Amino acid sequence: MTTEDFKGDILRLQPRLQRIAEGIVGDPDSAADAVQEAVIALWKQHSTITAQNLEKLSLTVVKRRSIDILRKKQPTVPVDEQSLMLAEERYQLARKLVDQLPKRQRDTILMKYEDGLSIEEIEKRTGMSSTHVYATLSRAYKSLREAIKHYKGEQS
Repeated sequence: MTTEDFKGDILRLQPRLQRIAEGIVGDPDSAADAVQEAVIALWKQHSTITAQNLEKLSLTVVKRRSIDILRKKQPTVPVDEQSLMLAEERYQLARKLVDQLPKRQRDTILMKYEDGLSIEEIEKRTGMSSTHVYATLSRAYKSLREAIKHYKGEQS
């Protein structure tokens, strides 16, 4: 992987990595430290990493660095690996359901939650009015609720 490809992919993944780390460690500063440590570790291996496996590898490294930070902060509190696995399973399910949404709904949801954009930023990027952005998000939420109900019905 070239230096430019690595930089571009990491910058694209950074908001998601930050959210995952924050969910584990609980505060933005420690999460930023975990992401930074992960990026440094990945950078050391960037010549052997392919674009196809960078995302999964970066998620794994960020999770592990976040757990390390938790252990350093609270050495007497065990990290519940099962909860982390459950959270990852839920994320994967949510991502699968989001991927099944119509393109405009999917893109709007991803801009809001994966890229961390505000409604105003989504307006600028898409050319939609704020009313249309809110309506699109509302339809996406409704579709996701229905998909989750359907999924739960299949699991029973």
